Amino acid sequence: MTSTFFPAVHSVLSAAALARLVQQQYAGQDDVQLRFLRRGINDTYLLTGLAGHPHAILRVYRAGWRTPADLDWELSLTASLNTAARPLSALNGQLYGELSALEGTRPYAVFEFVEGRMPERTAGDAALYGRTLANLHQASAAFPAGGRFSLDLAHLLTEPLNAIRAQLPDDPQTLNSLEELAARTHTRLSALTPELRWGACHGDPHDANARIDQGTLRLFDFDCGGPGWPAYDLAVYWWDHALNDTPEELATVWPAFLNAYEDVRPLTAAERKALPFFVLARSFWFMGLFAGRVWVNGSESLHPEFFRRGLNFVQDWWEEHA
Repeated sequence: MTSTFFPAVHSVLSAAALARLVQQQYAGQDDVQLRFLRRGINDTYLLTGLAGHPHAILRVYRAGWRTPADLDWELSLTASLNTAARPLSALNGQLYGELSALEGTRPYAVFEFVEGRMPERTAGDAALYGRTLANLHQASAAFPAGGRFSLDLAHLLTEPLNAIRAQLPDDPQTLNSLEELAARTHTRLSALTPELRWGACHGDPHDANARIDQGTLRLFDFDCGGPGWPAYDLAVYWWDHALNDTPEELATVWPAFLNAYEDVRPLTAAERKALPFFVLARSFWFMGLFAGRVWVNGSESLHPEFFRRGLNFVQDWWEEHA
């Protein structure tokens, strides 16, 4: 009988062991405690007992998900932004560490806890979000790429479509329609992107990744961010509200967000033209993200209806906005 552990693809780590690790690496008090908040692409824990921080967030990244260069970029960017949840340095001065899990090496980092409430579907909260994102784009416009993956058309359209294609062998009609719309979207954006501004992007600025406290909005979870077109960030916000708001809410929230953004950072004509096509790109990216995670979520989580709903959205969006 061998002592070798059976391989895993994504293990759930012991919260007690993680608490001891944080206590050792971050000079925590003896009663460091962790509460497992969410299993997503990465695992998120609420941390208490860290000196100087009543609460903090521990993120344990998935094995093989981000390279050291990717992590350096994300954590260096967030450390430089007042509008972001900043990473906390360990005793050795590093912004992240690594641990050995069954599936391989998993990086981890501790972040400030962002107090406050999630933005509501009101013009005031949308305007605050727009101004904050514009200030973030202004502050990070010259941030170097540093080896981080880019939010380019390959990342937003080509790679997601490859993942989707692998999950639809028995539904060629849906796949063919998605491929046709992705090709149209790629063509339109390819014509516009040479005129678009480039810079550091959050990558996932929806309401769940922001908190408002005493009139200040701060963003967290830059894991999907990278060098890209800031117009894409705006489209992510639009896409999220187009999916989740009533028509009346969307008609209030999106103009308030966009007008407030432009009060700080006016859009160019090309950026305005690109926004609806970036909404389509975001839709394909989102479907591709889940298509690429069947190995951990299971194939039943990707019923063909998931892609049909995505197809219905992009078809309706194209007819209305493109």
